[in-house]
Amino acid sequence: MGFLTILEVSKKQSYIFKSNRLRENIGASEIIEFVTKELPQELCDDYNGNHISSGGGSSIYYFENNDDCINFSKAYSRRIIKEYPSLEFFIASLEYDPEKDIIIDKTRELFERLERKKAKRDTYSCIIDFGVSKKCSSTRLPAIYKEELSGNYYSSEAKSKIDMFNQRGKSNSQFALDIKDLGVSKNEKSYIAITHIDGNRMGKRISNLRESFRSKYNSENIKEINEQYINALNQFSTDIDKAFKTAFNKMVETVEKNRKNLEKERMELKSSVIPIRKVVLAGDDVCYITDARIALECAYIFLQELEKYKVMGEKITACAGIAIVKEKYPFFKTYELSEELCKNAKSSIEEGKIESRIDWHIVQGEYNNNLGEIRNTVYKTLDGKDLSMRPLVVSKESDSPNHYSLFRKDIEVIRTRKLPGGKIKGMLKEMKKGEAYLDTYIEINQIYNVLGAHRLNAKSGFLNGKCVLFDAIEALDYFIPFCDEEV
Repeated sequence: MGFLTILEVSKKQSYIFKSNRLRENIGASEIIEFVTKELPQELCDDYNGNHISSGGGSSIYYFENNDDCINFSKAYSRRIIKEYPSLEFFIASLEYDPEKDIIIDKTRELFERLERKKAKRDTYSCIIDFGVSKKCSSTRLPAIYKEELSGNYYSSEAKSKIDMFNQRGKSNSQFALDIKDLGVSKNEKSYIAITHIDGNRMGKRISNLRESFRSKYNSENIKEINEQYINALNQFSTDIDKAFKTAFNKMVETVEKNRKNLEKERMELKSSVIPIRKVVLAGDDVCYITDARIALECAYIFLQELEKYKVMGEKITACAGIAIVKEKYPFFKTYELSEELCKNAKSSIEEGKIESRIDWHIVQGEYNNNLGEIRNTVYKTLDGKDLSMRPLVVSKESDSPNHYSLFRKDIEVIRTRKLPGGKIKGMLKEMKKGEAYLDTYIEINQIYNVLGAHRLNAKSGFLNGKCVLFDAIEALDYFIPFCDEEV
């Protein structure tokens, strides 16, 4: 009788974005990658285990006896608690006989046991401070270390992140290691963007895979089908991981090809640094930081490249949420907004449609942590129409009127026409009043040419109850288009 063990690191994004210091974010990201991949595999080998599968932030391992299973869990727990304080993780195990038990049922039971353990949280509360210690400038936890160069105090959590950054993060020096490496221009719109990308229909695909194998079982072939299912599940994870990494690399390549153009647009780039900071790139879960002005184009390139790949006979799609904020805005709140935007993009896809979408929000002032409320109030006209067409569709074969390519053309047309800033601001005021007011404004000022040939069916500035110009005008100062070829 063997044992299955599942590991899951919880609240990863909170752990990564707790600080606004990029080196701590990078160090935290490296810690997450180490403790979810390298460390458990190293200990699994030490205790004669086998890796079964990984995905959705958790990993499953098999051990042939209870002692190895327990020793693995103890060794992993000791390392995490000692070396990476405040990192929240969970472990659950159950008995499993590969020759008699159907692994599909056993993994479901294992996940249920893990969820019960997460809900219980026996040791969740503890005393962390008696009020007489210096506070960490990043985490507000008791400080255990003072950095001589900066004079900053750091908690054990922050120090572990900095140590990991010095050990591993610094070596990946081709990517930005500081906010100023992103190309943010002073005396300009000094905004950055956190982009969160998540794959669509992943749960559905895994469910379909699971059900396709369930029908193959009989009393004589349990072990054989278990092995086939594990191989198929791992191949699925490998294919997804490869596609998302390839899409990320294509995005990086496109940014590098556009370097001269970005410098012309006053992005302050360093010759040896790619102006992107990868934070998470694990399976279908992606997060990175850029200057706000290239965020939309980066996500567009990523999603377009991703859709070139298929898994289980269906093209891979995903949604991107882009939170655009001033560079001093709290990172964790920015990430939460990007995640909410990504979910909003996913929920906007009609049932049965297989496509990718982008949603974004520019935070100017305070954000009330309620995207739905903002979209239903601030982004509504007085006559009940929508100011924004977001989320925008990315998929090439789509002919949707809210396609990203039409948004790009809107920006191109507005810039080509070189309208005075006063007239553009005047348009924003009239848009808020409603369709009739915007139509009158366009006619009085004779600016029909602000609508390109692709918007001939929206002469009033509105189409199907949505304003076709607002997104482009709002994003005008936060958008640099990519060229197809190096310039």
